Amino acid sequence: MLRLSISKRTSLLLAASALLHVVLSLTLELSADEAHYALYALHLDWSYFDHPPLVGWLQWPFLQAGGSGLALRIVPMTCWLLTSILLMALSDQLFPDFTYTQALRADIVLFGLSPMLHLLGIALVPDTLLMPLTLAVMLTTWHLCSAHENPRLSLWVLLGVLLGLTGLAKYTAFLNAVGVLLVLLHRYGPRLMLRAGPWVAVLVAAIIVAPVFIWNSQHDWVSFHYQLNHAAGSNQWRAGSSLRFWCVIWIAFGVALPVLAWVSWRDRRELQHSWQGIAPSPIRFSLYFMLPGLLLWLFLSGRGSTLPHWVTPSVMAALPMAAAGAAMLWSEKSRWPRWLSIGLTIQIALLAVIITLLFAGGVQSESEADINRLPGQTKSATNPIADLYGWSAGAKRAMQLAQQEGVQTLAVANWTLASRLAWYARPLPVKILKNKLSQFDLWFGRPLAGERIIVIDWSQMSRSAPVGPNQFKQCKDLDTLPVIHLGRQLSHFHYWLCDDWQGASE
Repeated sequence: MLRLSISKRTSLLLAASALLHVVLSLTLELSADEAHYALYALHLDWSYFDHPPLVGWLQWPFLQAGGSGLALRIVPMTCWLLTSILLMALSDQLFPDFTYTQALRADIVLFGLSPMLHLLGIALVPDTLLMPLTLAVMLTTWHLCSAHENPRLSLWVLLGVLLGLTGLAKYTAFLNAVGVLLVLLHRYGPRLMLRAGPWVAVLVAAIIVAPVFIWNSQHDWVSFHYQLNHAAGSNQWRAGSSLRFWCVIWIAFGVALPVLAWVSWRDRRELQHSWQGIAPSPIRFSLYFMLPGLLLWLFLSGRGSTLPHWVTPSVMAALPMAAAGAAMLWSEKSRWPRWLSIGLTIQIALLAVIITLLFAGGVQSESEADINRLPGQTKSATNPIADLYGWSAGAKRAMQLAQQEGVQTLAVANWTLASRLAWYARPLPVKILKNKLSQFDLWFGRPLAGERIIVIDWSQMSRSAPVGPNQFKQCKDLDTLPVIHLGRQLSHFHYWLCDDWQGASE
């Protein structure tokens, strides 16, 4: 039975974070990814073009309850809190003498200061689910290795269930399976393959992920082809691309995190003095789960095919190590070292700046020149925070224009624009004009020859009117809708009525 040491200050930190997530959920509209996975729930299926189905399955009950922005963020907020509990439990198991620092737990401090983990705590994407699932897999694997006698069959079944759920969450969950295999081989050696328990876990996991393979077999394995092509990136590995990616990771997950993890490695003998020597050492155990992902992202980032939140499972594995390093430094000097205090201060400032920018809608407003610029012309500057405002109003106006013109279909240039419009304008279909297969083609099909469509352009990703060979015969300007937040224009939508599609159709 797990017992957690949670002080009043730690509880207050978690409560304040949860309250912040609720406020952000009430303020920000759905991001492109959030809306995309909410559409999974609207079009419930065994799997999907770009990801396994668990995100959609978990959102389905909240869609039935109304599908408000707050309702759709209950799952990620719950995942964030569950992750904090599992993180404390795993830290206590791995480093029982170095998890409690004065009145605040070091693991929760590092967890609570990560901007990326807070974003995953309000936006449901597959990596949000991998936060608690990764820690649960690690905790179960540690118990399997710590047993003096043969582990109970129920533990193997639990491991299979957890690995199966990670497989239903995201394809990169195979990295968790690699970590499990490395740990168990270290603990049991080749005789692992002669035990019944591991094969029971494999069977259970295979049964759980079977829907993904069945769906893909019915759709020409399209999801696997997409993921392999998406991960391949460019043909040449560039050190500069990798360096930029890791700088973003360093800021997004915590400037002190890698240094503190290194402190744990440097002083691993002291950290492991209470270790009984049955399982892999706590440091090595963490590295088995952390390094496969880091090495993969190091390779892929140089090819320009990675996103920051993909590193989340490796960060989960690193957090107990980093927390133990921080707690040990405190115990040695009875105060934070100056460099660590500076690092944590920087992290607090970064987190405060990011939260302020989210509420404010960013710094950049549209200039007069941007407002008057024709669609497709280059903007003077972009505002990434503008992406989180105005989509419900933009979709509502599109629906009004569609009804006014007697049109049954909306269209945009790419899927990142389609996801928000398809969610907020449901049940109107939203088609992609780009001749490249996507999930929206499976849901709504491609434009039909001669079809008449309302086309929406967004100023932050603007395109010229889609008129010409393999596009529409003609497009007519209908309307422009500004997106105003706190008295500033962040972006605007432009609407065309386009006739006679000439391009490739389904």
